[in-house]
Amino acid sequence: MAPTARLIAFALGCALSAAPATSLLAQRADEGAPGSPVRRLRYTVAGALVGAALAGAYYSIADRSEPVPCDPLGCALPYLSVSGALTGLFLAREIDAQRRADAPRAGVRDRPRIEPWSLPAMPSALTVRDSLIAVVSDSGVSLFVAAPSPRALQRRAAGLRGLRDVALLPGNDRLLISSAVALYATGTVAGVASRLLDGDISAVATGGGEWIAARGRTVTVERPALSAPVRVSLDVGEAVRAAVFDDVTASWWVGTDSSLLRLTRAPNGSGALAISERITTGGTVRAIATSAHWIAAALGEGGVAAWQRLGAAGGVSAPVRLQTEPRFAYDVAWYHETLLVAGGTDGLVRISLGPTPAVLGVTRELPFATLVKVDANHNIWVGDRANGTLNCVRYPDGPR
Repeated sequence: MAPTARLIAFALGCALSAAPATSLLAQRADEGAPGSPVRRLRYTVAGALVGAALAGAYYSIADRSEPVPCDPLGCALPYLSVSGALTGLFLAREIDAQRRADAPRAGVRDRPRIEPWSLPAMPSALTVRDSLIAVVSDSGVSLFVAAPSPRALQRRAAGLRGLRDVALLPGNDRLLISSAVALYATGTVAGVASRLLDGDISAVATGGGEWIAARGRTVTVERPALSAPVRVSLDVGEAVRAAVFDDVTASWWVGTDSSLLRLTRAPNGSGALAISERITTGGTVRAIATSAHWIAAALGEGGVAAWQRLGAAGGVSAPVRLQTEPRFAYDVAWYHETLLVAGGTDGLVRISLGPTPAVLGVTRELPFATLVKVDANHNIWVGDRANGTLNCVRYPDGPR
């Protein structure tokens, strides 16, 4: 075989061998650990082979009857091979840097199935009851069917402004919507919005057939009665930021700028509210989530704090705190025995609290997760402000 034919065959062989190597490298780059020396070696070799293939192509088209400034074998082959090897090395280093930036600081990277649904504006509040989801944004309250593939129903309170929070009353036939000027009630299907309370309503929640609303330091609870609903109010001494009903103790938990308070009915039968427990949090309580064994709170830049119950009648143990991941805790929800945290730019974080707190995994495919709720069928719903979407998140191996 002539030298030209042999070199062309060599170049073709290098090109064919470099293509599958590059494909394999791309696959392993997605699976390997950041900073893998094997990846750098493979990319360097692949780059050198591609450079050799280019040198072979240059030799095949060169006019060897005339002198050339760079001999194909003595000049082009080593030059292009070294250039290709350096390019492959730099490419591998860039992939390693990107993977280090995407990798969570603790735990593993989760890759759950995510089904998004576009919202008319960025979500600011989210609630789930039974089979209905209500999402608050600047464009009103969007209602969805709580199914693995969410189905939009309609939008309510589109004419109201300054909306902050939303709650669904039992039966899902009425919405409670808080705003900077009043607490409104309206039907989920039709009807005008009526004012229940005037003032800047910072939090609203339902549970046990009652609803609670916070105006500054005052919380108001309304419960049904035979003749007319009965309302009672209590000044807790601090501005209330969050509220939730605790099914275990049949009481309310409210969060303030520095405390977590449990509100119960007075034992004298008057129905008045009283503070039965006060827990110092050391930070502003943005959200509260309760389970059969724990009470957890999202404390913003203070991370996550959780208290284990001492009994059904009340009382909690010393707090368990996690401040390293996420860097800012917006919302919390319980998924079986795992605590889910909406961590903003850190994504959706799974945390195990016992026997010691630890980050299990992080979902980075949600660019700005600020809301998280879990429905009765254990579907996880996440509000993402970056994409303006409601997301149904399902882990591939089911409950964790």
